[in-house]
Amino acid sequence: MDLGKVSVIIPVYNAGKYLKKCLDSVLSQSYQRFEIIAVNDGSKDNSWEILREYKDKYADKLKIYAQENQGQSVARNEALKYALGEYITFLDSDDYIETDYIERLVITAQENKSDMVGSGEIRLDEEGNTVSVIRYRVNKEGNCALRRLNFSGKLYRRDFLEKHNMRFAVGKVYEDNPFNIQAYALAQNLKVIDYIGYYQMVHIGSTTTKKIDSAKLPFDEIEDMMQYIEVHKNEVVDYDLYEYTVLSFFTYFIFKANKQHYYFDIDGRKSNEDVINEICDFVERVVKKYLTGIKTNRYLKSLRNCGVSVSQNVGVWLCIRLIQRGYLKKFVKGYFHY
Repeated sequence: MDLGKVSVIIPVYNAGKYLKKCLDSVLSQSYQRFEIIAVNDGSKDNSWEILREYKDKYADKLKIYAQENQGQSVARNEALKYALGEYITFLDSDDYIETDYIERLVITAQENKSDMVGSGEIRLDEEGNTVSVIRYRVNKEGNCALRRLNFSGKLYRRDFLEKHNMRFAVGKVYEDNPFNIQAYALAQNLKVIDYIGYYQMVHIGSTTTKKIDSAKLPFDEIEDMMQYIEVHKNEVVDYDLYEYTVLSFFTYFIFKANKQHYYFDIDGRKSNEDVINEICDFVERVVKKYLTGIKTNRYLKSLRNCGVSVSQNVGVWLCIRLIQRGYLKKFVKGYFHY
């Protein structure tokens, strides 16, 4: 089988402590038809020196670029301009991958003619302890709605991303969520596999443990994505599954993320009522505007669907009922006791 070349995109910012392990994990892959595109995002540590060192050793494998600090989304989007591979995969500079990671994903993509392949991940703390494991039991779930919306463990066909002009939201947190909702919806021959080869580092003080400024949330990008899907609705492989994925994402965003204080003042554990209300207003508006067929959505007709837990299905079912009746903010206020 003539497997395609892969572009591995790595945004780099102050990652000197982890960068060599990240790069080595790519360079030691069993599948060697790849290029690494690393964009140094204005690092103030020795990251650029490490990139230069590796560039001298692996000139045929590594492209390096430098920009003023503009964020990882700009770095990823910039790298996409230089990518030559048939496939794209993203890797953060403090993460690393198993030696067969690229091979497993590329073979899956080739065998199934897939625009996108998804796989699991292991999340680690800085001491190397396992925080959580994401694994897809495909014999039970198939291409189910229980899918993480980050870029970890995923491979994309480059011409698929270009066809839909897919880029990461700039200057926002959770910038990969609208990107991957769109990708999951539009990818032809999507394949999710029961394999874990991506190791994600979780840092205290990261995005998901900070109080969030609502201006940083990707409201516009989510709505742009939903508008795009409506225009290209005939290309969506399973529209009910797309609707369910969006609703599941919103339910998680409002109830679980907020309950864990992702949008709270961490020190005082005080709810940011304005931010929560803004999220609820946005969700109510876009669901009513774009997800008009949810009453007949087959994934909402049963509490046991596509491998998703009963609790998740109950949460989505409750969220949509609250939205339909205009009670979302009132319920959320009682839920958080503010």
